[in-house]
Amino acid sequence: MTNFNIRGGITGKILRINLSDDIVKVEDNKYAERWIGGRAISSWILLNELEYNTKWSDPENYLIFGAGALVGTILPASNRTNIDTLNVFNNGKGSSNCGGHFSPELKFAGFDQIIISGKAQKPVYLFIQDGKAEIRDASHLWGKTTFETEALLKTELNDNKIEVASIGPAGENLVHGSGIIVDCGRAAGGSGVGCIMGDKKIKAIVVRGHKDVKVANPEKFVERAYEAYQKIMKRPTAKLFRKKTLGGLVYNDSEQFDELWEMMHTVRNSQDVHWSREKRTKMMGKDGVGKYFKKIQACYACPVGCQPFSEIGEGKYKGAKGLGYWINSVMWSGKMDVVEPDASLKYHLRANQLGLDGDNSSVVMSWAFEAYEKGLLTKDDTDGLELTWGNTEAMMELQEKIAHRKGFGDFLADGVVEAAKKLGKGSERFAIHQKNQDTLDPYRLAKGWSLACATSPVAGRHMRGSLNLPIAFGPKGAKFNPYSYADQPPMVFWELRSKEIEDIIGICVYVGTWSGVYALEPSDYIDLTNLALGTNLNEEEFMLLGQKSYNLEKAFNTLHVGFTRKDDLPHRRFFEDPIQSGPHKGEKLDMDKYNSMLDNFYELHGWDKKTGWQTRETLEKIGLKDVAEKLANAGRLIE
Repeated sequence: MTNFNIRGGITGKILRINLSDDIVKVEDNKYAERWIGGRAISSWILLNELEYNTKWSDPENYLIFGAGALVGTILPASNRTNIDTLNVFNNGKGSSNCGGHFSPELKFAGFDQIIISGKAQKPVYLFIQDGKAEIRDASHLWGKTTFETEALLKTELNDNKIEVASIGPAGENLVHGSGIIVDCGRAAGGSGVGCIMGDKKIKAIVVRGHKDVKVANPEKFVERAYEAYQKIMKRPTAKLFRKKTLGGLVYNDSEQFDELWEMMHTVRNSQDVHWSREKRTKMMGKDGVGKYFKKIQACYACPVGCQPFSEIGEGKYKGAKGLGYWINSVMWSGKMDVVEPDASLKYHLRANQLGLDGDNSSVVMSWAFEAYEKGLLTKDDTDGLELTWGNTEAMMELQEKIAHRKGFGDFLADGVVEAAKKLGKGSERFAIHQKNQDTLDPYRLAKGWSLACATSPVAGRHMRGSLNLPIAFGPKGAKFNPYSYADQPPMVFWELRSKEIEDIIGICVYVGTWSGVYALEPSDYIDLTNLALGTNLNEEEFMLLGQKSYNLEKAFNTLHVGFTRKDDLPHRRFFEDPIQSGPHKGEKLDMDKYNSMLDNFYELHGWDKKTGWQTRETLEKIGLKDVAEKLANAGRLIE
């Protein structure tokens, strides 16, 4: 078992709060010596402290906020918050991640991690400041949007520098596809983390701190951090990110963009991936969503910035304003084939206000649109809404209904799997999910994207190794064909370990290895981590740490749910229903080739091909003998 002998970077303290008993206590961070920080620590705590039969709605379930080990330093883009718990969709590993300023402020307040258990009797918010914490009444905040909540707390506490993570009505109403919102625009989505927070009756977590984050070798760390800054600013996309919305940045009429769009987009509940240039231009051209753009805002310590602040100045949505609008936001509208820029922006902003995960909620909504198209739902079922493709008003009204569990919205609020079970009539066939969680992503074309989403321990989310164009993803200098099944497993294996490292130290992937012509890579992370923490890691040890962290989540899922190989297969639609139009018309996944790709992926991990489970040999080889024993005791280890 590796001991890293950490001498800087972390605060060394963890905050534990039991809401059922109103207990608040501070303890030493005994986990960093093995796991360094971030999600790895949270995954280890969940794996070792939650009983196997714990359900997401049990008081015993944990909700853990974890700062990366380098968060709060001057390292560019060191700002990420990991949020880990049980997944409301499948009771396996739940995990999310967001930027902003919350995580650095948590470090300044004196804590690496917050571990929350129990349930409050009435709505509360947590106030954390300079090594102390209080559980405070939040009855006056219940029912408010996330925007209103943050504004009211800043007024109430007379401090505009507090950082707030809050839920909106969706989380309060236990909508499964609800998220946690930081800085009124940085969304932690997936796994229903907002639902967990609402179930525990936590309206918000407020952090404020005045402590320093000390590093082991200050002079050399500052020097190396400046070199990292220079690398980031030399990246070709850095200036473009600062000048335009992301939607405006990626839109052009090139064939390469056409290919990228087809790989990334889904239309009409994943029936298709092709959107005509006419529709794309209307949404993302000069008169599209970008015309509402006012300025770019950045997360803590980020020299680039990628969050557009937009405001609608005319029309029926006049006055709507706020952060974000991402590539995913375009996809949300595309799921319903809605091509109205102002409505799409309003839909995005209101999702943040309501605390609704746009990825998850757009999936179940587009399923309802397809069920309506097929005659399986009628206006009598949908509260009079005509769920026809492109119906903007129906999309907007249904979003509100889901967040408040009103009428037909309540029918959809537990996600696409549960909605399809209730409706029946064969609607399960087009209820797009992975491991029971609604999944937004395309699976047919970019095979590395498909493999990583399907095998992701947090069920159908693309931030665990997904890749498409080789110029943007994978190790620098990598050569691979995104359409080739054979080329993907080694790249995905590299990418998922790199992402684990980024979440352990708390750096954003948009200056890291995941998107664009990236700047920083594992060799940079190693140097910076060693200088900050006083460790002596090499690249092999660091990548191994990423592999271990990923295996913790894999083991958690095996113990708590028993996922097997069949759960690592994409939804049947992507094997059976070909793309309907465009240059890739007729294409779909090939089951035999996908299974061969999955075999290769398991081989790289050292997992059993038949079951998809971990083996004792591999776990002991990578230093996880104690994890192997847990699995063996549960009868879920390949000996």
